Amino acid sequence: MGELMLKIVTPEGEREPVVCDSVHLTVCDDADGKGGGSCGIRPGHVQALISLDEGSLDAFMKGVPVFQARCGTGFATVEQDTVTVVAEFCE
Repeated sequence: MGELMLKIVTPEGEREPVVCDSVHLTVCDDADGKGGGSCGIRPGHVQALISLDEGSLDAFMKGVPVFQARCGTGFATVEQDTVTVVAEFCE
């Protein structure tokens, strides 16, 4: 299985990238930003632009958590096995 690169950007700056094989995001589903759920990203995922709700951001390698945080609203892009999260905060 391939790898993903998780990049996180907040108003405080860019964090050190995380190498993983799975990323789970908290997403918004409707126009009001409510009713969201979660989205899982794995290597080979198609390009995507995802609206994020405040909630958990988790990255795993072979099922073991390598990064866990609570992030604010924002968005994520998926392109060429790189997931970039741009959020109000990530702690």
